[in-house]
Amino acid sequence: MAFPCVTRYVFSILPLLVILTITPQSSSFSPSDKVTTELLNQLCAKPPIDNITFCVWQTSYAITVALDLGGLVDMVLEKTRVFGNMNLSAMKELAAATTNDPYLKNTYEICVIDYELAVTAIEGAQVFARSKSYALVPQAASKALDIISSCEADLKDLKNLGAYSIRNSVFEKMCNIGSGFSNVLTS
Repeated sequence: MAFPCVTRYVFSILPLLVILTITPQSSSFSPSDKVTTELLNQLCAKPPIDNITFCVWQTSYAITVALDLGGLVDMVLEKTRVFGNMNLSAMKELAAATTNDPYLKNTYEICVIDYELAVTAIEGAQVFARSKSYALVPQAASKALDIISSCEADLKDLKNLGAYSIRNSVFEKMCNIGSGFSNVLTS
């Protein structure tokens, strides 16, 4: 018992250390943070985003219009929604134009349903983002990604559909960006 003060201080600090280790660290990001090149590079390097160049290209407009991070999330979701609707229209046209091959027509019709559900999920993510319910945005964006992955798997089985497979891949990346960006506001 040569150092009773050391024992007393260690045991008085121990509960504080336990609390600090189990308490989640707050994000260094806020919805009101202004979007800068440095912020975009930092966000685009975070998982689940797998293509930094595509991410920066997709979001760099936010810098020129001086958006904050909350506005950036909304902008990304809006771009994703618009692109999803474009893909939905293309799939509807393919389903309507395909009459000779019932398997192909069925695949397109399934993708139409998938895109309708995925776009609805992105619209839900937009509602959450605009109401500042950022914790729900990644879930909705991930739901859209999961739904559209089914269409992607169906299209991979078909031949001569490279352009539509690429469009699906782009939509998936856009869903990942929306999910990743909103996720930093909740961590």
